[in-house]
Amino acid sequence: MRKKMIIMVHAFILSMALQAQSLQDGLRFIDSEKYEASRDLFKKLVAAEPKNPEYWYYLGQSYINLLQNDSAKASFDAGIQAVPTHPANYAGLGELELIAENKDAAKVHFDKALSFSKTRAGIISDVKAITYVANGMINAPLKMLDEAEALIKMGYEQDKKNYDLLVTGGDVYLEKNDGGNAATFYERAIAIDNKRPKAFVRVSVIRIRVKNYEQAQVDLTKAFEKDPNYAQAWKYQAELYYAQRKFAQAKEAYTKYLEFSEPSVANQVRFVRILFLSKAYNEALEKIETVLSQDKENLLLNRLRAYSIAEVLEGKSNPEQARSGITSLNFYLSKVDPKKIIGADYEYLAKLQIKTGSDDSSALMNYRKALELSPNNADIYTDMAKAYNKMRMFDSAAWAYESYILSAKKVTAADHFLLGKALYNSKQYAKADSSFIRVSEMKPDYPDSYLWRGNCLSGLDPDFKSEAPKAQYEKYIELLTIDPEKFETSLKAKNKAGLINAYSYLGYYNLNKDKNTEAKEFYKKVIDLDPNNTQAKKVLADKK
Repeated sequence: MRKKMIIMVHAFILSMALQAQSLQDGLRFIDSEKYEASRDLFKKLVAAEPKNPEYWYYLGQSYINLLQNDSAKASFDAGIQAVPTHPANYAGLGELELIAENKDAAKVHFDKALSFSKTRAGIISDVKAITYVANGMINAPLKMLDEAEALIKMGYEQDKKNYDLLVTGGDVYLEKNDGGNAATFYERAIAIDNKRPKAFVRVSVIRIRVKNYEQAQVDLTKAFEKDPNYAQAWKYQAELYYAQRKFAQAKEAYTKYLEFSEPSVANQVRFVRILFLSKAYNEALEKIETVLSQDKENLLLNRLRAYSIAEVLEGKSNPEQARSGITSLNFYLSKVDPKKIIGADYEYLAKLQIKTGSDDSSALMNYRKALELSPNNADIYTDMAKAYNKMRMFDSAAWAYESYILSAKKVTAADHFLLGKALYNSKQYAKADSSFIRVSEMKPDYPDSYLWRGNCLSGLDPDFKSEAPKAQYEKYIELLTIDPEKFETSLKAKNKAGLINAYSYLGYYNLNKDKNTEAKEFYKKVIDLDPNNTQAKKVLADKK
């Protein structure tokens, strides 16, 4: 009897404690991105009410946001076992499958979640189920945007005043880069409840994306008026400052975000991602080193550390730092599920190997692996071309540039110019000339395209029988000297090598035509640029 009484007292105490912490408290924790706090609360709630499927679902969501997907799956599975006909945990499993990039498996779970309220006419009558599933469809890197949009439309037809549905609808359209419809849904949510900061923050995200920074600040200010401690508002305030290159203010804002959310490793990883995506690579690397001191084996941080080092070293030489980045990325690749390896992993590994100055062959092998996983990433070809040029494998460099031009969405005159140089260096003069013709068509006033056309055509005419090279070199000189003052003050020095090349060709051409006076004038110009030029000195001495 006494034992039974003790159990009842414990149950009563637990019940009273949980009354103070409810589902709404847990949702507030999630909305404030206090995922460790929400995890701890929902663990208590499921312990007290193991048959409540929503508690299991939000516990799983907490784990997803803490980057603990195995624990999330266990939570969703437990929720389904508790109530097999509730949609939430099937939606959670679908989201996990999208995180794992298994779209077909995700669809099976989403369809199951929706099946419990699907009418004979194919209408989903449970707006809450629609919201669960639509959120799951857009939260992972791999998304099901069209399917989510169709669900939102269906839900809106049935309930036009559901705040959560409206915000989710805005999120769907935001992911589709449809700012107009996203704003409409967020504004509908604000009209229903203008005391919550969430929709105001979401509207600010639209403004940041279209670089309407002034209005974005207005929207964030409104969010702060509703709740000055709202973590998401501080996060996007940081993004707004980064977009405006106000880095000191951005760091301060993100410090506030961590203060009002929680300084968990997961949130700090998110901060690193923001820094990296904002191209603040030095700041990202500094933050990574700090967080890795707390969690040395964090896979995502090791990956981002390598990525950041590669970006920091762009245009610089630091073989030791490059090797340090390789160590981090190799650690990541050795520990992560092979299915989660993406093309960028091999791409950045190759970039770092190039930077060591001694591992070009391995770099090219990894660029090929990157292409296998990311065949639409045309930029990989340009990196490969640089590596081939460095190794003086000009045929291969030309192939890489040609591949880039064939697959890139936007091709510039500079791309054709680089292809032309690679073709020239591999002695494919006719093909190289075609590339430089394309450059001059795209940029008729670009002098170097004519210089290199001259080089190509002279390579095709070693006996000086054609007038074609001469015309190109003359055009090159004409474009550089069209403004005599500018030529003398800057262009002459900047284009010294090209001018020596052109003047030397024209001097030699005239010598072959027995036009000694004209030849001497060109060689004098060579001497002006290069007083020790052996050929010019010899010609001028012989033709006195």
